[in-house]
Amino acid sequence: MTDEELQRVDRIYRRLGRRWAWNVLSFAGFQGWESTIRRRAVSRLELRPGGAVLDVACGRGSNFGYTQQAIGQEGRIVGLDYSPEMLAGAAKLVRAQGWTNVELVQADAAEMTYTGEFDGAICTIAMLVIPRWRDALHRMLAAVRSGGRVVVMDGRLGTAIRRLGNPYARLFARITGADLTRDVPGEFLRLTVEAQEETMFLGTYYILSGRVPGEAEDKNDVQAGR
Repeated sequence: MTDEELQRVDRIYRRLGRRWAWNVLSFAGFQGWESTIRRRAVSRLELRPGGAVLDVACGRGSNFGYTQQAIGQEGRIVGLDYSPEMLAGAAKLVRAQGWTNVELVQADAAEMTYTGEFDGAICTIAMLVIPRWRDALHRMLAAVRSGGRVVVMDGRLGTAIRRLGNPYARLFARITGADLTRDVPGEFLRLTVEAQEETMFLGTYYILSGRVPGEAEDKNDVQAGR
């Protein structure tokens, strides 16, 4: 990540990290369907009570409530984000809910060093923003135990009648710093096994889910930093 890219992301999310700004952005982006989409994305992790989950680019903790329902207080959530403003919002949510099993970490997702300690990892509406997104995806998979599940949810330009909304999508991407040209599904499907892609709203949103390969499964690219 260059200093310029780092500064660009920092500037954008210092503004968007404010609660009112994030609420407006979320409503504009999800058009009232945020709860449905996030709940479905978390469900693809197939979590069990007591599970450990890594939430990459966790933002203000929008996934935490759904994750808590699956793992319970005996489970563990690590929420990682580069933006201190976003993490401040997540911290307020954690305190308000009384969750004692959430750890918040400020770090670059492309440089995290977790190794096989989570049952699942999720990244929602962020892989198009993270500057070194391929490194982040590799490290995300490396953080999950063999056989654990990984989920990425993001948006793309629409097809068919949804193509009419693409100018709006491009404007939204510009505001959030997203790069709509990234082939996140292609990279994800290459790195995971039993991978699936679910689309919603005529392809405007997608949920990728897959399993981290075991030692006997030849997916040599699933290593941190490659």
